[in-house]
Amino acid sequence: MSVIGDRAVKKLEKLMAWEAKAEELNIKHALKDVKKAEKAVKKSVKAVEKAEKAKGKMVKKEHSTVKALNAAKHKHADALEVETKAEEAASAKRESEAEADRSVQQARGDLESMQTAMDGNARERESRLAEVLAQFGMEGAAVPTSAQPASRL
Repeated sequence: MSVIGDRAVKKLEKLMAWEAKAEELNIKHALKDVKKAEKAVKKSVKAVEKAEKAKGKMVKKEHSTVKALNAAKHKHADALEVETKAEEAASAKRESEAEADRSVQQARGDLESMQTAMDGNARERESRLAEVLAQFGMEGAAVPTSAQPASRL
């Protein structure tokens, strides 16, 4: 081979070595990029799993909150029912009290009427007795008086 041929071969070998080195460097960079992407994918998968887990916890919390809300609504409805029954009972007691008060007033009125009638009847009896005694000439005799009615109230 000649000198020119040797140079061309060396130049060609050098060029091929450079190309091989560039390709190897490109492959290293591509491999590094693939590893970086795989790492990002793993990180994304973990983030999705974490988000799903958090979502599951929130769903459980929502269910327990709904359960507590329903229990509170039921308890409130029970309390309203008890309150309504208590109000009805109190109303019935007030009505009973008013009826008893009317009965007491009626009884007092009846008692007063009876006492007035008794006093009138007693005076009438005394008057008739005094007349009878006067007819028989016993005017000076002691006229018994009727007993005064005892007040019960």
